[in-house]
Amino acid sequence: MKSIILILTILFFSCNENKVDSTESIHSFIDNEIEGDVRIEILKKEKPSIFIEADILHQYNDKCPHIPRNRKKEKQDNGCTILFGAVSADLYNDDGNKASVVYSDSAIIFNESDSVKAIGDVLIKSVKGYELKTDEIVLYNDLKLVKSDDDVSFTSNNDDWLYGKGFWSNFDMTNFEILKPKGELGRLK
Repeated sequence: MKSIILILTILFFSCNENKVDSTESIHSFIDNEIEGDVRIEILKKEKPSIFIEADILHQYNDKCPHIPRNRKKEKQDNGCTILFGAVSADLYNDDGNKASVVYSDSAIIFNESDSVKAIGDVLIKSVKGYELKTDEIVLYNDLKLVKSDDDVSFTSNNDDWLYGKGFWSNFDMTNFEILKPKGELGRLK
């Protein structure tokens, strides 16, 4: 019996000498990953505010490691959730009624504010018939506003269109402002 304990002790210490010391593992980069039907509901005062669906979710509990473009205005220190693949988000007004749908290639949910940044081929369609196309937009959950600093293409519910740079709107896009309009106001044919 003593010889078995001696052999196990020698094996234990010999294995520890060959141990590779590394301070990084996959858990250093990704705390959680989910693939499949990802669904996230963000509430405001017990009512739905943003309901998001995607194919892949990466959850970061500390700092958000992947922030496209250097935007220091957004709070990034308390982690984020990054969504990939066929991202869609239903936006709800203060009464809890669906106001718009946002489609994008990916999205980032900031843990501290529950604000969402939609990135890549962003398309917003309001239930009232308005459409906005841009590369990146932020959905502010607390204010129920959408904001973009990028080039935008806006189409109204009667097929008028306007191009510009920079955009603010409420979730149903009935009260909007294009900060630097360019081109002409026209009608789709």
